[in-house]
Amino acid sequence: MAVERKNFRRFTYAEYMDYLKPYLTKVKFSQVHVHGTWKPTIADYRKATDKIKIIQAMWRFHAITQNWGDIAQHATIDPDGYIWEGRSLLQAPASAVGYNDSDDDRIHPFMFEMIGNFDVGAEKLEGTQLATAVKLTSSIAALWKLPESQIKFHREMNPGKTCPGSSVSKPAFLELVRDWREVEMNPNDANKIIAKWLSPAWFAAATKAERDEIHRLANELRKASGQL
Repeated sequence: MAVERKNFRRFTYAEYMDYLKPYLTKVKFSQVHVHGTWKPTIADYRKATDKIKIIQAMWRFHAITQNWGDIAQHATIDPDGYIWEGRSLLQAPASAVGYNDSDDDRIHPFMFEMIGNFDVGAEKLEGTQLATAVKLTSSIAALWKLPESQIKFHREMNPGKTCPGSSVSKPAFLELVRDWREVEMNPNDANKIIAKWLSPAWFAAATKAERDEIHRLANELRKASGQL
């Protein structure tokens, strides 16, 4: 029987921020490394009935096939914008040769993966997945006082790669990181928008399709404000 690691936890962005707090005094992140999985794809994730098995499959490939000792990344962002636990934050990632570690065991990059194939013509990095990636990058940089120059795409460290995807523009990504710090959605504002605008629209909707779309938009607001 294949080995499976059972204890990968899934967090909302807000929950993950709480998870990070104890590590502020335990580890010094030197950079933020941004990756896309290429495989598994968003389509693979959508087809899976038990989502944790996607994370466990990555763990088996990284830890056993590649012999990296654990899943490569500290965090994995799924297509729904949730953050999955990865390797210990106290351990250096398996991110890119020559960029993983320092002489000090407690100084290393923070690495995250976004599930999907984001090369041109394949899948798109968008919606709540992009929002979580932007927020997580911004928060790690702010909490560990990292300059923008220390946010690295995988392809910068390995020119043979397109990772996190040839369709993902680094200048555009960094602009979103900068902008998000100014417009962070908080739960009170999200709930006011839902109560004042979306709830009346839901009751006035003429079809089930319209109600379903309004419900989806309300949940997107809840996710953006860390409530889901």
